[in-house]
Amino acid sequence: MNVRKLRLISAGFFGSSGGASSRTLASLVLGLGIACSANRASELTTATTTNANSSTGTGGTGGTTGTGIFQSSGSGGSGGTEACAKNVIEGTLEPTNILFVIDRSGSMNCNPPPLQSSSACELNPVPKDPTKPSRWHIVVDALKKAVAKMPTTTNVGISYFNSDDACGVASSPAVPLGPLSAAQRSVIGSSIDGVIPKGATPIVGAVTLGYKHLHEDLKLPGNTFVILLTDGAETCAKNLEETLVTKTVPLALSVNIRTFVIGAPGSDPARSFLSRIAWAGGTPLDPQCNHGAAPANVGDCHFDMTDPNLDFATELTAALEKISGTALSCELELPNAGGETIDYEKVNVSFDSSMGNHIELFQDAKACANANGWQYNADKSKVILCGVACELVKTDPTGALTLEFGCTTQVAQ
Repeated sequence: MNVRKLRLISAGFFGSSGGASSRTLASLVLGLGIACSANRASELTTATTTNANSSTGTGGTGGTTGTGIFQSSGSGGSGGTEACAKNVIEGTLEPTNILFVIDRSGSMNCNPPPLQSSSACELNPVPKDPTKPSRWHIVVDALKKAVAKMPTTTNVGISYFNSDDACGVASSPAVPLGPLSAAQRSVIGSSIDGVIPKGATPIVGAVTLGYKHLHEDLKLPGNTFVILLTDGAETCAKNLEETLVTKTVPLALSVNIRTFVIGAPGSDPARSFLSRIAWAGGTPLDPQCNHGAAPANVGDCHFDMTDPNLDFATELTAALEKISGTALSCELELPNAGGETIDYEKVNVSFDSSMGNHIELFQDAKACANANGWQYNADKSKVILCGVACELVKTDPTGALTLEFGCTTQVAQ
């Protein structure tokens, strides 16, 4: 498994601010080949350093500056430095494992609304206009785009339901999980290109066996996700829907398997069922979303694409991008610093890019969706990178993260 080594260093020196050189976030981001608007860059350079452990000496060329959520620095200055801590510890970024569980039932042959209504599709599941993209064609295109953007270190596999043009489900994925090498991407592309939609919709069986495979067969470390995509309701085991929602999905969540749900056009009668899966699977779109058991066609915790006024292709691509952004790991375990108790007010994070830039990342306590830097998780067992900090790391897989113990934490203001 390809994972980036994380250098946890507690033997660093901080240069003083006098005479230090720095680069703005905008130039740094451009140097790393990552697009960033001028407004975004300006927003991200408004923090100040609260490192009380730096001395007041003159500092040398290339010392760390005292402003900016991200700092780029050269070698430390010769004056005004002091040792902050002692030990060196190694670790790894949390790997990400994604199993797509995709509906290939006959209704996927239909054109999406408004060209073909869901009710018309149920009566006759063939495309109204064969010259236009079907639901399945749109799914294939969106999946290929999503996979193409994922880092090579992500483990990805695909399972289809049904597996026998009726109600069958397979105990192993059609594409086994593996790192996204060129070969794996090719296998995924060939697999989805070869699918011909037909048969029923055994959601319960497919999701259940997906969980079993991930937890019992593979037992993969890191963060694991199931991405369920369907255009309909359960048609093979209606009597087991409640078991799936109230027992199976929560049990998967308890062993760190989260479940995203995408309801394609045609799934409107199952909004409640799909919404409850997303809620129980730990991925509600909003904490206040509707995840009630009734009525059956009401629920909004999942990605609901049943509105005929929406463009299915655009919405699906956007949903997969959002899911990928959430699933792809920007988390790392916070280990014991050399067997000593960690002072959580004296931890700092930096990133050394593959281009040689040393970038200081500031702690940002805002909600991660609005933050740009790093923060602890609830029990302070992990460090989570947010915003541009996360993007910088994800798009530079050969760079190295560093945790420094002993100096007062640099906090975004």
